[in-house]
Amino acid sequence: MPFFSYRARNKAGTLVTGSVEAATRATAETNLDKMGLIPISVKPTKKAIKLPDINLLLQTITPQDTILFSRQLATLFTAGVPLTRALFTLETQMVNKRLSNIIKTIREDVEGGSTFANALKRHPKVFDETYYSMVEAGEAGGILDNILDRLAAMKEKVQEINSKVKSATLYPKIVVGAIIAATIFLMWFVVPKFATLYANFNVPLPLPTRILIALSNLFTSYWYLAVIAVIAPIIAFKLYVKTTPGRHNWDKFKLTIPIFGPLSQKVTMSRFARIFGSLYKSGLPILQSLDIVSRVVDNRLISKAIKDIETDIKGGKSLSDLMERSRLFPPMVVQMARVGEETGALDEMLEKVAQYYDQEVDSTVRNLTTTLEPVLLTVIFGMVLFLALAIFLPMWDIVSIVKR
Repeated sequence: MPFFSYRARNKAGTLVTGSVEAATRATAETNLDKMGLIPISVKPTKKAIKLPDINLLLQTITPQDTILFSRQLATLFTAGVPLTRALFTLETQMVNKRLSNIIKTIREDVEGGSTFANALKRHPKVFDETYYSMVEAGEAGGILDNILDRLAAMKEKVQEINSKVKSATLYPKIVVGAIIAATIFLMWFVVPKFATLYANFNVPLPLPTRILIALSNLFTSYWYLAVIAVIAPIIAFKLYVKTTPGRHNWDKFKLTIPIFGPLSQKVTMSRFARIFGSLYKSGLPILQSLDIVSRVVDNRLISKAIKDIETDIKGGKSLSDLMERSRLFPPMVVQMARVGEETGALDEMLEKVAQYYDQEVDSTVRNLTTTLEPVLLTVIFGMVLFLALAIFLPMWDIVSIVKR
């Protein structure tokens, strides 16, 4: 895109010079006007050669950046600022330069005649299908400011739940990591010294000691096999999960895992109810809303059930009856959907479902550490007991021999 050098005056009448990037001279003059400058002369100039910005290459767009963009855009749009001017304002104010460049592209597309939703579609990694579909409905219904507010609130809640789950699982991850590090240290440095000591006394070793020494010898002599044994299953699992049957089976298993299974179901139900309710409230038809939800719900098993409901509902069947028949939706979700259908307030009932499961997720997350502590303590106690028996039992035998 070419650069244009300009001479202009600001609101105080001071002469200002510089350069601006724009597709055409007219666009450059428009941009100067948005910046509060009165153009005197605007001439094309050669684009300066710039080295790539390392910080820009390393910068990522987080959900928080998208939330901030949605919230600020909704505020500006509600205040009566035209869409293109609001986008230009955010483009210049965004701290995240990568997102700023994307906003710039979106603004230029809108100025070129594209709808806001279609401009967002060109950046699916930043604005997912739920986002631009709700924006499309907001544009059609003239309620874009409400839609942007709703999107920001929805994304904030999803981000809050994800953060709570990560925080709750941090303690178990640290404990497991510490156990693995301690095991490697013992196998590599401590056990070989004890094995040498016991070998000098030439006494029969108890079974736990023989097992520990054998594991240590295997680890020190064939450590690369141990690394392969750890890495290979992880790679195989990731490749398997990328396949359709693998992802389906893994998502099915996630719902049945002790402790984490109920949490996974509650998070999925909250996401389903919130997105479905928001789409439906935005004015999208129920079939289109179900189609979008089936693609954004992070569980293939439930996603398939939603697709089946979408197919069967075309025949005039009840949404709640189809949800009940799938046996993947809890009775409370089914009953609230039934009440919503009967009263014509499906979106409100789904919002109540989302709020209920948000509270359930909060409660489960708060109790997660307490629930996992006995399991972790049992594992640690078992390891300590095994190591104590393996190391100290031969010592008692050695002491008995020395006393004789």
